[in-house]
Amino acid sequence: MTLDQLALLIGRTHRTARGLRDRWCNAGWTQSAKLAVNLPPFVWLTSRGSRVAQSPFRTWDANHGLASHIEAVTNVRLLLERELRLGSWECERLIAQDFHSRSEIRPHLPDAVLDGPQKVAIEVELTLKSRARLDAIIRDLGETYEHVWYFAAPRLVPTLKEIALLARWQNVRVHRYPAQAIEVAASAQIV
Repeated sequence: MTLDQLALLIGRTHRTARGLRDRWCNAGWTQSAKLAVNLPPFVWLTSRGSRVAQSPFRTWDANHGLASHIEAVTNVRLLLERELRLGSWECERLIAQDFHSRSEIRPHLPDAVLDGPQKVAIEVELTLKSRARLDAIIRDLGETYEHVWYFAAPRLVPTLKEIALLARWQNVRVHRYPAQAIEVAASAQIV
C-alpha cells in the first residue's frame, strides 16, 4: 500500500504514518520506495515482516509496472470495506489459493471479492484491453459471481458499459475510478 493509504488505514496523519513506516523499516519488517513518479511511496512486507505478521502469502517484490493498479485496488478496498462497510475483502491472492495447480485451467480471477450479503467480484481496470479480452473477462466473472463491479478509468467506462449491457447475466455494474462513495453506496442498495 502507499504511505497515504497507510495513514487512512490507521486513521492518523501522513506524518504519523511516515513515522510508523520508518520504525517498521528500521525493524526490518517492511521496505518502502517510490515506485512511480505520480504516486506516493509504497510500503510492503519483507520476509521477516511476513513471518511476524504470520502472512499466508509469499513476500512481494516491488513492481513498478503494477504500482498504479495496486494503488487503485487498495483505494477501492478502503472505500468498500472500510468507509462504506459493505463486506469483507478477499484479495486475488487468497482467491488464487483455491486453484491447486498453475496448469489448471481456471476462469479469470477478479482483483478481489467483496463478501457481504452477496458475493461481488471486484475488477479495477486502468488500461485498455482488447474488446475480445474484456468480453471474455466479463463473461467469466458474470458466470462465476452473483455480481460484478468494475472500477474503471473514465476513458474506459463507455466501452465497459457497452460490453456489460451485452453480457448474458446482466449482473455487471461499471463505476468510474476514482469512485465516489455516494455513487457506490447507491449502487450497493440496488444489489
